[in-house]
Amino acid sequence: METNNNESAVKVRNPEVSYDPRDLNHHVVFLFFGSLAISVFIIAIILWGAFRLWGKAEFVTHQSTNPIMTSNEQLKEVGGDPAVSFPKPNLQPNPVADLNKFRIHEEEQLNSYGWVDPAAHRIHMPIERAIDVLGNSWSQEESLVSGAGGAGAQTPVKANPGQEPKH
Repeated sequence: METNNNESAVKVRNPEVSYDPRDLNHHVVFLFFGSLAISVFIIAIILWGAFRLWGKAEFVTHQSTNPIMTSNEQLKEVGGDPAVSFPKPNLQPNPVADLNKFRIHEEEQLNSYGWVDPAAHRIHMPIERAIDVLGNSWSQEESLVSGAGGAGAQTPVKANPGQEPKH
């Protein structure tokens, strides 16, 4: 049976089909990547030499104040260790007191009457009173809609918690 498969494989040949001779040679691809790597290496060496040559004069007089690279004597000359001598930021001296003041101010606004914008006649009222006023106005609107009856008005259906709305 194996001989039969080999014979059929040999028989299936198409003499008109062959590979494209214009395909890229793998030697050319390797040559390109090799020359690219060598070019990058040469450019890196040229840049390193340029920075060493032309940058040297600029940093000769520069004194390093890095605590890791300097000794304690050098740090004393520039004013001491910056991590110790520099003051800590004091953005909020007492955050707990500030938060308490903020909460008191918010509670006063929620539980008192006052003007928001006197020119526009806008006021604020205690939150409990606002809930009652809105609840009463909503129940009045509901009674007006349900009292309209059959003139094509649909009555809103309120769903109780835990129950499905009625349709």
